[in-house]
Amino acid sequence: GALWMCIVLNPHCKLEQKASWLKQLKKWNSVDVCPWEDGNHGNELPNLTNALPQGANANQDNMGQFKSLEYQHLPAHKFLEEGESYLTLAVEVALIGLGQQRIMPDGLYAQEKVCRNEEQLISKLQEIELDDTLVKIFRKQAVFLLEAGPYSGLGEVIHRESVPMHTFAKYLFTSLLPHDAELAYKTALRAMRLLVLESTPPSGDMSRPHHIASVVPNRYPRWFTLSHIESQQCELASTMLTAAKGDVRRLETVLESIQKNIHSSSHIFKLAQDAFKIATLMDNLPDITLLKVSLELGLQ
Repeated sequence: GALWMCIVLNPHCKLEQKASWLKQLKKWNSVDVCPWEDGNHGNELPNLTNALPQGANANQDNMGQFKSLEYQHLPAHKFLEEGESYLTLAVEVALIGLGQQRIMPDGLYAQEKVCRNEEQLISKLQEIELDDTLVKIFRKQAVFLLEAGPYSGLGEVIHRESVPMHTFAKYLFTSLLPHDAELAYKTALRAMRLLVLESTPPSGDMSRPHHIASVVPNRYPRWFTLSHIESQQCELASTMLTAAKGDVRRLETVLESIQKNIHSSSHIFKLAQDAFKIATLMDNLPDITLLKVSLELGLQ
């Protein structure tokens, strides 16, 4: 629904286009199931729907877009506009859906579904070989997600109970690393946070005691998948440590992020072991900075 609103509110659209879209939407609204569109004919809007999700659950619907590409055998190279194909549109919408800020739902089943949908969609994306056009889309979306406001799960400020971005950020990190290392690290480091375990109150007027009482939650929300989430956070940190071997500045930054964001002693210990293994992996001299990281984490 939000995506359709963005399309219809496009300031560059002509009135006759909007009128034809309204007619088409009313027609589709009258049937129980949204019809599949043939990519070989029809006006601009039906072509576009093959690459856009049809409902509110972004991750699940993005998976349905991928399915439309697979089942209809739409030509991935068929261009809608210059440099734009069904595949590029599908990938871009998937990245938008994965990066949206959303509050963790209540209940075990719903929380497991969030994880499962995200992992299924990322696994679909991993089947696609990234060419120059897709790398540009990844870079554009990563920058947008870092700079965007409350709609982004990678924005500077997020809700305490926002679904963490560790799994998605690990995928973005490995995809971007060969092409734009700075952006890859910036994205992954931003995603390391796990605010649901933070106990510090938000910034504001702390001079009145009753204000503190009203903003600091007295209990953690019931996140049934928290152990899985923390293991994904640990995986993201380990991936960054491996990639940063030999780079003192990056290793120090990753260490700081681990010390600040990871609250589980067993995961910090695992990262100390990982750092030691990575540091001594080759037959030549070990990476001294990584050995120091291992010692710091072990002591912590």
